[in-house]
Amino acid sequence: MPLGDEKHKLIYDELVSILSSNYVSDDRAVMEAYTRESQAPGFATRGRAEFIVMPGNTEDVQQIVRLANRYKFPYSVLGSGLAMGMIAAVKAYWCMIDTKRMDRLEIDEKNMYTIVEPYVTHAQLHAEAMKRGLHMGTPEAGSQSSSLANHVAFGMQGTAYRTGFAPRNILGVEWVLTTGEIIRTGSLATCGVDYYWGEGPGPDARGLLKGALGHIGALGVITRMAVKLYPWPGPSVLPTEGVAPDKKCELPRERFKWVIFTYATLKEAIEAMYEIGKAEIGGMMHLWPPTYYDWWWAKSREEYWSTWVEEYWQKNVKNCVAVCLWGFASEKQVEYEEKVLKQIIDETRGKLIPDEVYQRWVPYTANNWIRDTNGCRMMRVGGGYSATNLTFDSMDDAERSFPLSWEILDKYTPPFLDSNHPAWVAPYDLGHYALCETDFPREKTDENDRVMGQAIVEAITQCVKGQAAGFLITGAAHRIGPTFANFHLILARIKRTLDPENIANPTRLIDIERMEKPEK
Repeated sequence: MPLGDEKHKLIYDELVSILSSNYVSDDRAVMEAYTRESQAPGFATRGRAEFIVMPGNTEDVQQIVRLANRYKFPYSVLGSGLAMGMIAAVKAYWCMIDTKRMDRLEIDEKNMYTIVEPYVTHAQLHAEAMKRGLHMGTPEAGSQSSSLANHVAFGMQGTAYRTGFAPRNILGVEWVLTTGEIIRTGSLATCGVDYYWGEGPGPDARGLLKGALGHIGALGVITRMAVKLYPWPGPSVLPTEGVAPDKKCELPRERFKWVIFTYATLKEAIEAMYEIGKAEIGGMMHLWPPTYYDWWWAKSREEYWSTWVEEYWQKNVKNCVAVCLWGFASEKQVEYEEKVLKQIIDETRGKLIPDEVYQRWVPYTANNWIRDTNGCRMMRVGGGYSATNLTFDSMDDAERSFPLSWEILDKYTPPFLDSNHPAWVAPYDLGHYALCETDFPREKTDENDRVMGQAIVEAITQCVKGQAAGFLITGAAHRIGPTFANFHLILARIKRTLDPENIANPTRLIDIERMEKPEK
């Protein structure tokens, strides 16, 4: 990239005039530091930005975006920096907007919502909300991630059985469009005074923010957002004891009760989850694969592999449903729902796991899924993990999607590490649909990353052939759009309208330039 030429110097000077030299850098060592993260394969973070900027508020972001339009240089934005593969530089003069200084948090206790900026983490928000008898959806892979980013990208949350798909909890939004204009949605647009309502103006503008991956900054920068909060029936401070990795968390048993039970087949386990959702009981529900139990439980890599080779978890938690009953209203609610749940278990021929297995898992790991702090253990085994496929569809779709994913996984194991045909089913909205995912450990090397990339391409191809609602990888809208009602053509019109210069994280959401060139 043309680091140091006249245009570079011009852009740098203009950025300094906006933010001061304290918050602008073009140092090569700093650029290199912004190319590392836990999961992204090396080929996805190969590009190096030319500028790193740290705006302090919405107005700073607006001026940076306007400057980008004036001098036609591309930019991307990051929250906590846990998805570098989606924002790394792919063009010259790339500017990376680091929102580290934008970390303000407000909570409206009476109306049960919070206003967050991009650098507020899930753990920070959750801790403050709990002090007020509230909680919010938390992701299963890291409480250190940006709450705002998780609500506009991915949206997968461990508490989604009750709190739902994260983007549905978005209320008022402050949004710097790619042209530098500021749009305020929901009640901010109609009243201009508060964030309490999310819909509108007119056709709900939040529709442009939602999706499995959201727009990845390709339609602008969200600088402030209100998120719906939910009642929390537990203590104001999450009760823990010990020091990591031996830390325990045990919630009051009269208000929280984990019930974990297994089935002979995946189909039977999914049928039981349907029945539990119909009964609308429980605060959380998951079908975790044995790999998850070992990942979250093991205190070291050695303990993980020794337990895995012994097949301790494979023998005890295969096709295993875990339900946490929450006493939202009272202690009697837990007692009642436990009776209902036991009846469902009996009728569906489920079997409770042994108490010894229960005691190994629940005190040390289960409650982490309320405010996940052990997600990084998934990467410790081999340096990284990945998934051959993720689908958002009905729970019935799990029976279709998993065998396809396992076939691809078997093909590339090794070099992928042993995972025993993993199947994670996370029901959302009381079981009305679910996230289905096949996560496996891998050694994080350049060679293995290339193999992983090939496996993901094959998984997406299988998804397209089967017309399944699979996970949309970056830059793939123009590839799979023809299978799904040519939605990529609609998306292309939106992108061209909101970003006529194609400078907001180009190629990631949709590759406009490639669409306009004839295919070779």
